[in-house]
Amino acid sequence: MRSLLAMASGFLLVSCASEQGFSSASDGSGVGGPQIFVDPEFLDFGQAGQDDTVVRSFTVTNVGEGDLEVSGIEIGAGVASFTILNEYLSFILPEQATEEIQVAFTPLGANEQQTDAIVSSNDEESPRVSVTLSGVGMVPDIEIDPNPYDFGEIYLGCERSGEVDIINVGEEPVTISEIGLDATPFTLYDPNILPLTLENNGDFITVEVGFSPDQEAAFAGDITVISDAPGSPDLGTITGSAIYAGDYTDRWELDENPPVDLAFFVDRSGSMDNDASDLARNFSTFIGQLSNYTSDWQIMVVTKDSGCNNNGILTQSLANYDTLFQSAVQQGGGFYTEALLYLSYQAIEKTDSGECNTGFMRDDALLHIIYVSDEPDQSPNDWSYYVSALQDKKGDAANVKLSAVAGDYPGGCATAEAGDGYYQAVAATGGEFLSICSEWSSNIEALADASIQLSEYSLSHTPDPDTLLVTVDGARVNTWHYDEAANSVIFDSNIPEGGETIEISYSYLVACDG
Repeated sequence: MRSLLAMASGFLLVSCASEQGFSSASDGSGVGGPQIFVDPEFLDFGQAGQDDTVVRSFTVTNVGEGDLEVSGIEIGAGVASFTILNEYLSFILPEQATEEIQVAFTPLGANEQQTDAIVSSNDEESPRVSVTLSGVGMVPDIEIDPNPYDFGEIYLGCERSGEVDIINVGEEPVTISEIGLDATPFTLYDPNILPLTLENNGDFITVEVGFSPDQEAAFAGDITVISDAPGSPDLGTITGSAIYAGDYTDRWELDENPPVDLAFFVDRSGSMDNDASDLARNFSTFIGQLSNYTSDWQIMVVTKDSGCNNNGILTQSLANYDTLFQSAVQQGGGFYTEALLYLSYQAIEKTDSGECNTGFMRDDALLHIIYVSDEPDQSPNDWSYYVSALQDKKGDAANVKLSAVAGDYPGGCATAEAGDGYYQAVAATGGEFLSICSEWSSNIEALADASIQLSEYSLSHTPDPDTLLVTVDGARVNTWHYDEAANSVIFDSNIPEGGETIEISYSYLVACDG
């Protein structure tokens, strides 16, 4: 800032404001042109309460040659307690003319409030000069700490919590009436009963905030605190970001000659004789259709309560496998002949070493169970119990398929009651539910097709469903849906066949701590 004494002596005065690009004086070297002089360099407003306004002033004088053009006067950023009261903040001062600038201090924050009044002009030596403004606010005030609050980076689908303090930093009590946080995916858990008064400087309350993102992104929001402090509301920033645990691709190269283990469970009650005969008579059609896809098949037929197979485990290497099958499906049943879900559970449990069905269930083969009945299932437990038990025994739910030839659901058909129980089990495993009142020639081909087309593929990780990308032999397909409960992709149509390659790519989620 220029003083008359300094101008006369030719000394250069430099203020601390010059470090910010401001000057409070020019060098007084005698260079012609307008020159600015402000007085005083510092305005002390003293203490002021919440309802107080203190006014101080400084002068701007043109001590040079020619007109001084003042283009603006502004208060430095960050402090809102000071206001310029003059109506006009730009003006022209002829040589030796003076303008008084009035500044009001109405404290909007507690403790020392300090900033600068910055005067811009056409003084070439000092185009921007400043006057320091200082006052002490004797008012209520709060501080949010930390501000900003950063949750950092967490895995998508997880949740993290943290704490934010709201502190009385003034010399008067402050009453908080509301605390808000409306930015998704942040949550505010406020255990305090509002309104709440913080009586003394340093008193504080702690509020818990949560972060539970549902998409991969960076997030930001504001905590809003409303109180009786001047300048309310106060804002605190809250930030966080979410990422996937990683990207993954599951891949299946379907065998040209895929293995399949087929088990037929046939209701042998008196009304089923014709259907058992039709099944036997159409077996050659079944094998012919199946052989279009694979020769690596095994078949067993079970009708008796023991759960043991009739006539052994049939393969293509047996010369008389067809006559053995035809005989097996027409053998008598037992007490559970109309409880085929229970019977299948018994039979599959006996595939372990040393049991009567040893060697039937192979680790790498699709297990396809086929029920044939004109009655609803009458097993001791609900259908879901047996589905779960069969999947557990196999060890891979995606490699278990249940199909049925039974009465139409839910109304039944001419010669059969509705296949209740079978219908639900088939739907749960992606099998074929066929009408026992339809022609057996078409039913048998559909059963063969279902025996080699695996429609469900279990994923290695839990995906974000929105990121799933499914390709078959490199071509993207959309004829599928994601089963969250089974964590698998199920083809609804255009089911992949032997020799094709399936790739399912996705961004995956991670098991969260705690």
